[in-house]
Amino acid sequence: MTPARLRLAASSMGKPGTQVGELCTELGITRPTLYRHVSPTGELRPDGEKLLTR
Repeated sequence: MTPARLRLAASSMGKPGTQVGELCTELGITRPTLYRHVSPTGELRPDGEKLLTR
């Protein structure tokens, strides 16, 4: 996960109709990685916040 991917994931997860599987494929990440960094509503989780503050 990179900061750019994280920002895209967070903005996409906050939109209705986002297909999680397609988003993961597009970003080149797994579902567990996505959900470790971003909540289903698009809010950053602790790992996501750490990534952006490095």
